[in-house]
Amino acid sequence: MNTRWMPSVTAVIVAGTMLVAAGGLGYVGWRWVSGVTVHQVDIDGLAYADRQQLLDLLDADTTTYLYDLDADILADRLQRHPWVHAAQVQRRPSGTLKVWLDERRPSLLVLDRSGRRSHYLDRDGFALPLVDAAPFDVPLLRGLREAYHPVRPVQSVAVRNLLAALPNVTEDEDALLSEFEVTRSGEIVLYTAPTRSGQAIPVTLGRRDFNQRFQTLRAFWRQAILTQPDKQFTRIDLRFERQIVTEEASTTS
Repeated sequence: MNTRWMPSVTAVIVAGTMLVAAGGLGYVGWRWVSGVTVHQVDIDGLAYADRQQLLDLLDADTTTYLYDLDADILADRLQRHPWVHAAQVQRRPSGTLKVWLDERRPSLLVLDRSGRRSHYLDRDGFALPLVDAAPFDVPLLRGLREAYHPVRPVQSVAVRNLLAALPNVTEDEDALLSEFEVTRSGEIVLYTAPTRSGQAIPVTLGRRDFNQRFQTLRAFWRQAILTQPDKQFTRIDLRFERQIVTEEASTTS
């Protein structure tokens, strides 16, 4: 009877030996992974953010154990950089920190009181510092009285509404947008691209409904301005529903 059970006992002993061996290998593997330090940082999506500033935010060097770092915390650190909209971080057993960035895109270029370039604003109203290479073909914004703030979006409701509208403009509408100004009353005035006479026309837009008013301006431009090259419009006001108020230069015979 004991003889019949011997194979089972042997099987149990063999299985137990395999489990111990597997456990030993797992322990060795864990010790090896836990001892891996950061060898390099690979960043995808980096275009305008400063790489060294990003590395400083990560605060990980070759003395740092890779798996002592929390990937979510590292991503949160990177999102403190003004040019970073979102970040994702992955720790790899090779010792590499793999980073994916989604950078912010400028929508307006803010000019200071002296007319010098100050900073950009993205579509969410966050301020972006200037970069050496500035390939952004975006409208100018004058008259903003809010100082640059690295983490707080612009507070002006009119400017926020304008930024939300800009991504939706058509190509024809975009061709008319040259420069914006925030008036002391908080309204937005657009200065158009120059007409055939070489003059930019100020267009009062107000504080809201900018996409609708861009469409109205485009239609008026085609029907009234392009068809009457001898007429000089000195101001256009689009704040009133179903009504366009204009001023024209007086002519003398």
